[in-house]
Order: sequence, then C-alpha cells, then structure tokens
Amino acid sequence: MTPRYPTNELMTREHVEQYWEEGYTIIRNVLAEHEIEQIRTAMDKWKWMGQMLGRTWRRQNTVIWVNESQESGEKIVRGMQWPSYHDAVMDHFRTHRRLLMILEPLIGNDIKQIINQVHWKKPGSRITWPMHRDVRSRKPDSAFFDLYPSWVQTGLAVDPHTRENGAMKVVPGSHKDIEHVPSDESIFNVPQYEQDPRIKDMVLEPGDVGIWSAYTVHGGGFNTTKAMDRRLYINGFVKADKCLRGEWAWKGGVTQHLHGQPALIQFDQVDEVRDAFYAGELGRKEIITD
Repeated sequence: MTPRYPTNELMTREHVEQYWEEGYTIIRNVLAEHEIEQIRTAMDKWKWMGQMLGRTWRRQNTVIWVNESQESGEKIVRGMQWPSYHDAVMDHFRTHRRLLMILEPLIGNDIKQIINQVHWKKPGSRITWPMHRDVRSRKPDSAFFDLYPSWVQTGLAVDPHTRENGAMKVVPGSHKDIEHVPSDESIFNVPQYEQDPRIKDMVLEPGDVGIWSAYTVHGGGFNTTKAMDRRLYINGFVKADKCLRGEWAWKGGVTQHLHGQPALIQFDQVDEVRDAFYAGELGRKEIITD
C-alpha cells in the first residue's frame, strides 16, 4: 500500500511499505538516551507505587496491575494504564513530536489515543503475553470504524528489548491471513502461531519504536535473565474520525495535553466511579488488557 500522507526522514517510504506489507516495522533512534532516562525514572516511580499499594488499584482510566507470585508471595507489578493523567513526563512522551512523525504518514494528524500503558517484565519472570491480535481489545466494535487502516500500536523500548529478556514476538504478514472482521473471536487468541515459521523477535535498543497493526499476531517471550529488566512504553492511536472513544493526542498536528474529566476509553464506568479503589474490594476482576 502506498503512503496516504507524506513520509519524512524518520518515517520513510520503506517503513510505510513494510508496515502495510508485513503488519509491523521498526523505527530506530526515535528518542535519545537522556530522554529515555527520564522515562525510566518515571516508570520506576510508578512501579514503586504499585509495590506500596500491594494490590491492583484503579482510579478511572488509570490502573496499576499487581499480581502475587504463587511461589514466593512476592507482589509483582506487571503493568499500568494511563500514568499520563498524573505524570508530566509520561504525558510529554506520549505526544512527542517524533512519535507524531511516525504516525502521520499512516493515519494523518487528527489522532486520538486509546492505549497509554507501561509494562514491566522482571528478570526470571515466567509470565508473558500469549500470541494474539489487538483487535480483541478494541471494544465495543461499534466504537471503531474501519479499524485496520486507522489504528497503530506503538512500543517504545526503555531497556534493551532482546530475546533473553522477553522481547515481543511478531508474525510478519499475519494481518493478511484473515478477513478484518472485528467481531470474529476466532482470530483474537491464536496460540498456534507459536509454531509459525515466520515468527521473529522484535529486537529493539532503548529509544527504538516498534509499530504494529490491530490484526498483526504478536506476543511475548520470557525474561530468562538474572538482572535485566524489560520496560516497554506502549501507546495506541487511531484516526480521530474513525472512533467514538479516546483522549485527543493531536488536532491538526497540535499536541493535546490531558485535562478535565477523563474520556471514555476502556473503563465503561469512568463517569460513574470517580474515586480510587482496590479491585478486590469491589469484587472486580481487573484483567490486564492491551
């Protein structure tokens, strides 16, 4: 598929063509080391908060997922959504100008955001993401129109992202294996792709950004290292005129920072339940989503 919008020195024609042909691409050296260090510091602060909370906690769209290890009883902070409501650093980098440069050749510059998420994969972790397509989480179907060409998921490497510490695995071309039918649940979770000969590790250095479509099969590996964390900053974007949910990221290329009442995104009770709560206290099962 040829570029629909002008390419640039960061997001080249080759990147765009690979994205549409293989369902993913990697853009190198998007952010500098001093910028990545700011994100590491912010992420470490939120991980510490999750450890102090000790349980899965939510306030409207912001949620910190905490699991208890069955072996050791240790509290493990696995992920968080929407730190950017409360953190100027995370908000700054979710709408960084170079991120817009990546997105603009694919979906233009009127963009809403559905995913603002951080992942931690601790050394020795035996927890990972099974092979799946992100279309499973873009619900309800009625809130998204023409999802395939209008949605882009981005993953910014905060640590070296290698096979040894659980790099994301991607199956090039898997977005072409099926019809793009959002309601077809048979295409959501696809463990059979673990044996697909096309599978490859998305190897990234800190500051690199990988992008993939809602229909590209991907999953995670295990962090088999003894001391190397694997932090990843994920932001998912959609053409503003193709969705009914989400926070604005850019209007006509102009950055939109977060303010006021949070928008309706994935937490359907965002307007009804405004106070913070522990999931267990309300009998809620807060499942990690993507």
